[in-house]
Amino acid sequence: MRSKVKDGVHRWKVRNGDEKDMNGILSLRRTVFGEMEKDKLDPRFWQWQFMEGPAGKALIYIVEDGDQIIGHFADLQRQFSVHGKAVRGTLSVDLMVSPDYRRRGIFEAMGRYAIRRVQEEGNSFTTAYPIRKGTISGFKKIGWKEVVPLPVLVYPIRFSGIANRYLHFLPFGLLIGGLARILYNLLFILRKREGGNGIEIEKVEELDGQFGLFLGKASSLYPIMGIRDQSYVTWRYLCHPTRNYIIYRATRNGEMRGFIILRKVDLVGFNSAVIVDLLALDGDALTALVKKGVEYSQSEGVDLLGFMVPETHPYYRLLRKQGFLRSPKTFLFMVYSHEEDKELLNPEGWYVTWGDTDVI
Repeated sequence: MRSKVKDGVHRWKVRNGDEKDMNGILSLRRTVFGEMEKDKLDPRFWQWQFMEGPAGKALIYIVEDGDQIIGHFADLQRQFSVHGKAVRGTLSVDLMVSPDYRRRGIFEAMGRYAIRRVQEEGNSFTTAYPIRKGTISGFKKIGWKEVVPLPVLVYPIRFSGIANRYLHFLPFGLLIGGLARILYNLLFILRKREGGNGIEIEKVEELDGQFGLFLGKASSLYPIMGIRDQSYVTWRYLCHPTRNYIIYRATRNGEMRGFIILRKVDLVGFNSAVIVDLLALDGDALTALVKKGVEYSQSEGVDLLGFMVPETHPYYRLLRKQGFLRSPKTFLFMVYSHEEDKELLNPEGWYVTWGDTDVI
């Protein structure tokens, strides 16, 4: 499948990409994004993400002018649970157009090419988490739909660090941070509950049979979610070539009841930890896991613990009760469906977290 367009100055074409294009893609990435997410310029990251996914190699789309790669788009293939049924879908990532070739219809050409390719490969829908307004409007133009906003919740760990981020003067930071801590405790002390009765938390270095049994039970907890089976979790978190994740699981009487996955990052300008993924079979396990996430963040000396989740999901309300605050940062979840399934556009149907993206 190949598409050629003459834009009046250059002749460029859209085609399928593969491993041979890696160096050209990474060169374009450096041009477009610079040092942002620097580890994505590492060939090991590229091979892991695009060639080694458990659902198959990524669908890669290249725009060329002669022998120069001037555009790139890709779909990572993945299995989803849709009302208990395993369905193939994708995650769209890394939309890039060379600065010298923008406003020439390349974005739209790649987007339409990707839609056809995803359907030809037997995928029912594709998902995306666009940030830039231009990308969102471009997606809408070719038929993508907004599903649900994804607010970022934050749990304050070091109030002085947060205050000093804005004041840039340590004594004032300590003073204002101390006052903020007192106010926060007054607001939330009555709303917090210990929970976690009979729950034990342990760190996980590798996935065992108990983890697999839990993932089987949890795969249909919510109407629509990316399947977190043993092969996916192993690939996504334990085999990552450049990023380190911390995994804890909750058990009761020897039975696994949930897990939390954490990573240290820079979040909205703060030294932070984030909950990359979180899944639990009951409220006690969820409470104990979130508490462990807070303890981990405190031990690492970060300023904030963050979590991204749809406002319509039960975890949003539960974490708000646990003292998480809504930050000004909000992402967006979008879907392009190849089938007439209105449930895919239901904001209350989806459970998505940072772990479903390629951002963190």
